[in-house]
Amino acid sequence: MCSSAGVLVLVCCAGHIVSSQTLSWRGVPVLEQFAHLAPAILDADSRAAAFCEARCGAGRTFRSFLYVTVGTGIGSSLVLDGVPFVGVRGCTGTLASAPMRALHPEGGTLTGMALEDVASGPAMVARYNRQAGGAVVRTEQVLAAAAAGDPIAAGVVDTAASSLGATIALLVNVLDPEAVIVGGGLGAAPGLYWERLAPAILDHIWSDVHRGLPLLQARHGSDAGFIGAALLAFEQHGMDVPR
Repeated sequence: MCSSAGVLVLVCCAGHIVSSQTLSWRGVPVLEQFAHLAPAILDADSRAAAFCEARCGAGRTFRSFLYVTVGTGIGSSLVLDGVPFVGVRGCTGTLASAPMRALHPEGGTLTGMALEDVASGPAMVARYNRQAGGAVVRTEQVLAAAAAGDPIAAGVVDTAASSLGATIALLVNVLDPEAVIVGGGLGAAPGLYWERLAPAILDHIWSDVHRGLPLLQARHGSDAGFIGAALLAFEQHGMDVPR
């Protein structure tokens, strides 16, 4: 949530709240209540970030691109002609719940977790602490341990990047975007995670036609959502976009 020039922006799902994952506001007339304070809009944070990168970031030279945000959570947005695709119900981009399933080598049972349980920042911290008996609290600590040669930390980073890379590649194979842009606090950061993620995407792309597409990090990093929310608010309320 942010405000700019008297316009209140709540970043959520188009038009109304459809999830209680973060705040128990499902079914609450949030837009109407905030509209009493200032002109308000509702949209998903991943779409707001994608809009930022389309307008003034790494995606401004592309007609279409796939935006993926990775940090505390994982989300995505397909941008077409500079506009994030909303879908029929406004629920595009729910990448976090993608199941990571594999056939168990003994017994033939399916096992697995959701993508966000493997590849997000908090998931990496939790997985490292479970395996190493550690008490790290930040993703940067896991990345630093991996860079220093800790095999458990390296395994956590590798499986996180590989899982996300395979999922992004699936979207590339299906949607055929012009480019992939990765943002969020973890996705846009330099270092080991990105160094593992980029080749993992390419490894899981099926066709040579797609394998040469640009893989870029978001120009505005974890700030893209705030910037995009403000840009959406200015545009939808007919206000001049600040420079």
